[in-house]
Amino acid sequence: MPTAPTGMTYDSLVQDLKDYVERGQAGDTTVRRQIPYLINRAERSCADKLKIQGYRYVLTGTMEAAQNVIAKPDGWRNTVSINFGLGSEGNTRRTLRARSYEYVRAIYPDDSNLDAPVFYADYDQQHWIVGPTPDDDYPFEANVYRLPDLLGEANQQNYLTQFTPALLLYECLKAMEPFIRNDARLAVWKGLADDEINNVNTQDLMKVSDRAQIRMTS
Repeated sequence: MPTAPTGMTYDSLVQDLKDYVERGQAGDTTVRRQIPYLINRAERSCADKLKIQGYRYVLTGTMEAAQNVIAKPDGWRNTVSINFGLGSEGNTRRTLRARSYEYVRAIYPDDSNLDAPVFYADYDQQHWIVGPTPDDDYPFEANVYRLPDLLGEANQQNYLTQFTPALLLYECLKAMEPFIRNDARLAVWKGLADDEINNVNTQDLMKVSDRAQIRMTS
């Protein structure tokens, strides 16, 4: 059974994939050209399957008065929570309540009615909408899941290479085998990838339990 790679970088991952499938060397231009795309596809697949601390990101910014649409961070996947600061120093935090876009529009149909926001909703893939429209410039924090910066020659490492290199390798091999028409190996890599996903998710659940215990006993 393959061992987990250590010290993984984008370049080492590319070489590992060539070695595992015995394709993609200098003369094999078709596979060689596709490897970067297959790696990025595997990264996106991991982001779809995992909701773990490593994908959490806190966006800080300022809601602008009379503007009820807020830009999401690049690579946004899902929103955990949004809070903003009230008071003269913005130190009193209020957590916005998640609702559907239709709900926010129904409750606050007039964008010109200004007040401290109460709700937020997904406006589109790149933006949130809040209601009511802010009556002041409020500092906010948005806790989200986002796709890490994708690997490439100019970005040699990210969360996956540093903390879950085996999972990334197996997901890449899952993407490669159908491309090179070697479906017989697909079940092997799928089984190993599933084991890694279960392991990563279990470890993250333990972290959640630890945080809950700290909150209860502190």
